[in-house]
Amino acid sequence: MGIQIRLHKLFYIVFFLSTAFPFCAKATSRFNDISGKITDKATGAAIAGATISIPDLKIATSTNANGIYVLRQLPAGEYLMQVTAIGYASVTKVVDLANTVSVDVKLSASNYELSDVIVTSLGNTTTRRQATVPITVVTHKMILEGVANTAIDLVASQPGVNETTEGSGTTKPQINGLGFDRVLVLMDGVPQEDFQWGDDHGILIDPYAVHDAEVIRGPASLQYGASAEAGVISFKSAPLPQDGTVQGSVLTEYHTNNGYLGTSLNLAGNHNGFVWGLLAGGEEAHSYSDPKDGYVWGTAWNQVSARLVLGVNRLWGYSRLTLSALHRRIELPDGNRDSTGRFMFDFPQNGKIYPTMSDFLSYNATVASDKILEEYQAWWQNSINVGKGRLGLDIGFTQSVHHDIDTGVYGSGNLLVNDIPYSFKYQVAGDSSGLKLTTGINGLYEFQHNGAAPPAPYVPDYEIPNYTNFELGGYAILEKKFKKLTLSGGLRFDRTDFVGDPMSLNDVGNIVPVGTPGSTVQFTGFNNTYSGFSGSIGASYQLPDDNYVKLNVAKSYRAPAINELTSNGLNIGSNLVDLGNIHLKAEQGYQVDLAYGYDGNDVSVEADGFYNHISNFIFADRTDSLSGGFPIYQYLSTNTAIIEGISGFLNIHPAAAKWLEIDNRFTYTYSHIPNASDSTRHLPYIPAPHLHSDIKFRLNDASNSVFTGTYLRFGLQHDWAQNNVYSAFYTELPSAQYTIFNAGAGTNLVNPKTGRVICSLYVNCTNLTNVAYADHLNLAQYFLAYNGTPVTVTKQSQGVYNMGRNISFKLVIPF
Repeated sequence: MGIQIRLHKLFYIVFFLSTAFPFCAKATSRFNDISGKITDKATGAAIAGATISIPDLKIATSTNANGIYVLRQLPAGEYLMQVTAIGYASVTKVVDLANTVSVDVKLSASNYELSDVIVTSLGNTTTRRQATVPITVVTHKMILEGVANTAIDLVASQPGVNETTEGSGTTKPQINGLGFDRVLVLMDGVPQEDFQWGDDHGILIDPYAVHDAEVIRGPASLQYGASAEAGVISFKSAPLPQDGTVQGSVLTEYHTNNGYLGTSLNLAGNHNGFVWGLLAGGEEAHSYSDPKDGYVWGTAWNQVSARLVLGVNRLWGYSRLTLSALHRRIELPDGNRDSTGRFMFDFPQNGKIYPTMSDFLSYNATVASDKILEEYQAWWQNSINVGKGRLGLDIGFTQSVHHDIDTGVYGSGNLLVNDIPYSFKYQVAGDSSGLKLTTGINGLYEFQHNGAAPPAPYVPDYEIPNYTNFELGGYAILEKKFKKLTLSGGLRFDRTDFVGDPMSLNDVGNIVPVGTPGSTVQFTGFNNTYSGFSGSIGASYQLPDDNYVKLNVAKSYRAPAINELTSNGLNIGSNLVDLGNIHLKAEQGYQVDLAYGYDGNDVSVEADGFYNHISNFIFADRTDSLSGGFPIYQYLSTNTAIIEGISGFLNIHPAAAKWLEIDNRFTYTYSHIPNASDSTRHLPYIPAPHLHSDIKFRLNDASNSVFTGTYLRFGLQHDWAQNNVYSAFYTELPSAQYTIFNAGAGTNLVNPKTGRVICSLYVNCTNLTNVAYADHLNLAQYFLAYNGTPVTVTKQSQGVYNMGRNISFKLVIPF
């Protein structure tokens, strides 16, 4: 009954939205429709299955067997339209939906689809080549053909992007060597504030909810604020279908190494401008194995999630309400072994001290040192046409739940974080001047509360205090487009107000009133305010013969995170004790990016070099002290930190050999702290230089064949040794180089009469030769204990290694 009442409330909200904002609607009684035909530029043949999308409206359709498409019930205004098709270069066009009824597009054959794709994560819709900052696009096709356990896995192999891991289900992103609070992760514009400062759990986004993604490399993303000091990863759900249609798909997936089972159902519809979407999914995995450790105890996990979208498209614009819920239970390995190296339970389980094979293969992630993580979101997005501009009004509510489980159902650490993110944006463009202004304010109000302590004899763990955090920022971004030159610049001001409550504990670790005799102070009260400016100015220039260059100079600003200010306790998942510092200052940085690119008929290449100078750089420094056998880390800041590097790609797609594509992606990052000692000269956890290379062979589609888009792919990932480490007190270890080989294949089963896809099948094998390796950002390599007593890892071979050979099978059935 409660669910029915809530659904009725949602219906009334959406009905109100469909009739609201009458002052913004134009004086006309009909909607805007647009149609056209997509053909091959060389032959004139119709292209079936081409996708026509308007990213700003999150709506899309595809062509029929005759190459015809129709998009109905569209609001007025100028929008960028994108046309993509397998085997063709994408095309973008600016379309005035109020005055255009037909747009025909001719596509040029090409194996490279990313030459001029639309990007929206900058807040100012443009194309990848015209953007003044380096942007990486991960398409839906790339996601379908790849292998991932988490959402971050979907983007981790892209230039300039890495991930820290603590098992196959726990991943955090890095951009240009910076991670955690310095990388802002968005899902359909909602900032992910789910304990993003902790390395012991991953970003709480269902990977099956991600349709495509964009990565901004660098601090020039002014509309997002201080949390985007390193850059932005913007995940986006699938566009909604055109009016009068209902579409969906079922996906199922299996991985051999950790028994990963994934299933997702996606349904969406559009009726007279009323749009809806429903996605539900589940994933589970048992312990993974590697050639050194065998099965790694403590790496099982499971997850369920659901997502509902309700909205309307009207002449005045659109309104969308998104509700989502995610529940994850995940084990974290601690490397507990006996003297022979055999994995042990932290505590005897049913009279056993060693896990059996049935334990390793169990999907039940309920052992000591596991976590319950939950994420609930409500996000209301509105776009309203106002004159020649558009007004964006977004507000939401998110709740993140974190339980560190001692055993069974008792949590030693219980955190509840609530966020109210908001964004108000106005954007206006000149008709023919090429000038565009984007301005607005955004931020969030956050309040965190520690949950109840577990019953005796379990000992509670309080890592951070109860606190509130109010963030407010205002920005203005101006863009000017000439024929070949795009100039963009902007300025932003942010203010952050932290208020932390004091906390005292009695001798058994329970919270008591401050000042209670015999109590100890866990947290002192504090009230810190931070404010600062950020800004950027950049240009992109389209040179002759498909060459282009980009130059951007940006100033960054970031206030300290709550864990950096206040941590005081054992981080159970990371096997260490963190101590915060409420006297930390905000980080200030300057970054220069210079990029060169070329998009030709046979080759596409882009190289981005960057230099980043950061003052008051904050990090956790390992001390020579222990607490309960666990190392103690103290947050501090350096006067100066410098990070520099180069990343890029080389894609070879010969026009005369459409069956061949070779793709290479490279990242090199170097850091140093001026005037530091040998052991503290480099920043901790900077990724090793690495190269990803793939060669893909496409089979020609025979006429009337039931199989299309068939391909074979072979690839490798090579990571060079990383010896530039922060080695004081074994904070970080040098890592050895390694090379792993991969292979994959895929095909579509189609109806030869209509060309409609019946199903798609993808098979991949990662780490084909089953190499034993530990990635430099695999934090589990530092986990080692003997008979429950933590041990300092002094060489890489002592810790937990990455996953061994894995074969995955993925089946997608659209309908």
